[in-house]
Amino acid sequence: MKTNIKLLLFFVGIVLLLVLASDVVLWAYFKKGINGDGTVLRFPKKGDNVEVAKMTVLRPFKAIVINEDNVRIMYDTENRIGNLGGESEVPSNYYKQVGDTLYILPGEGNGISVYCKAVTYIRLAKDSLHVEIVTLKQPLLEVTGLDDCYVEMSGLEIENFTYKGGKNNKVLTRELGNFDTMNVQLGWYGSVELQDVTVKNFSVKADSMRALRLDEIGLSQLTQFKRN
Repeated sequence: MKTNIKLLLFFVGIVLLLVLASDVVLWAYFKKGINGDGTVLRFPKKGDNVEVAKMTVLRPFKAIVINEDNVRIMYDTENRIGNLGGESEVPSNYYKQVGDTLYILPGEGNGISVYCKAVTYIRLAKDSLHVEIVTLKQPLLEVTGLDDCYVEMSGLEIENFTYKGGKNNKVLTRELGNFDTMNVQLGWYGSVELQDVTVKNFSVKADSMRALRLDEIGLSQLTQFKRN
């Protein structure tokens, strides 16, 4: 009986020793920033969203003037700016605030994320810019662009929306949203594609349009349509 107890204690001791050894090894890996399998150790970010990992808080603003490609403007309760990939903060020389206007200055082309409570005016100040506007819910929004600009909107709820652009502009909506009044004015060869959004009053003015599309959701609430 005593022999069995000794063997049991010896076995338990071996198990505890192995557990302790594995803990020491894992702690050594942890200090080096890697997992036990050799992969890089990554900590979860708040909200599991790497894009908001490194942001700079901004003063309140009402307008955004964009001189950089690939800018995403998205609703949040706090005004912030960051790199679109979320891996680094935006250098201070890539943006500035003057009065109630935020200026996105030319950078390296890696993209910028702007989070804000609301913005009433967005200006695309260069040709060939791509801008995303996401989940804003507000009474008024006006966007202006030059030539070859692409404006993509997702999940917006805007009472009065206006877009004025130059040649070869494209305006696209996706994901559920609503516009009470939408007024679009384009130069030559523009296109407007409204997907998954409801529009009550829609007017478009353009020459030689490449495309004008409204899906069944867009047509379901349409009460007035004008094309000049």
